Amino acid sequence: MLLWNLVRSDSKSSPISVARLKVILLILKKGDPSKKAVASPWQAPEIGFVKVNSDAAWCSNKKKFGLGSVIRDYSGKVLGSVAMPISSSVSVAVAESWALEKGASLAKLMGFSAVILESDCLGVTKALDTKTLHDSDLSYVFDSIYDICNGFEMYKFSYIPRTGNQVAHSLARLALSLENDQMWPSGVPESISPLVIADIQHVSSS
Repeated sequence: MLLWNLVRSDSKSSPISVARLKVILLILKKGDPSKKAVASPWQAPEIGFVKVNSDAAWCSNKKKFGLGSVIRDYSGKVLGSVAMPISSSVSVAVAESWALEKGASLAKLMGFSAVILESDCLGVTKALDTKTLHDSDLSYVFDSIYDICNGFEMYKFSYIPRTGNQVAHSLARLALSLENDQMWPSGVPESISPLVIADIQHVSSS
């Protein structure tokens, strides 16, 4: 619509100005600025699976990581969540792997058998999925993750951009303010509930 308005001249007889042509060419090259980019939303697991989203957050002032994981079913309903503060100066990849490990442990503790482990750390999820480890620092965490996952009947590793991992990310951020691990057996903290509701609304409308 914006492009048509720019192309249409002010009168039937007046030519399109040079300035207007430049704007049209810019839109054709970069896209219509009136259209907002669509964020990658959280995707629900298929029926029969639960999805465990995990993330890690770093606070340089406190010199610690926060780990967050949330388990949800095909409808978006939260089945459990956890936030864990970790005082360590490990790499981001190790911290992201720890978050996946804690999420897998929670899923096993709660008795789920078909699990999708999802993170916004592409390098880690790809390495776990293809079993191609290029960082020796990750080997012991990966071994622990595989050991936990071998206790499931079915499991998958999945990547999602940060925009679709907001609940786990918020749990990780919350963990930075905690002194001890905290678990919510069938929900999330009230401050994070709006993000869960937004994901459920997306699932319901798709």
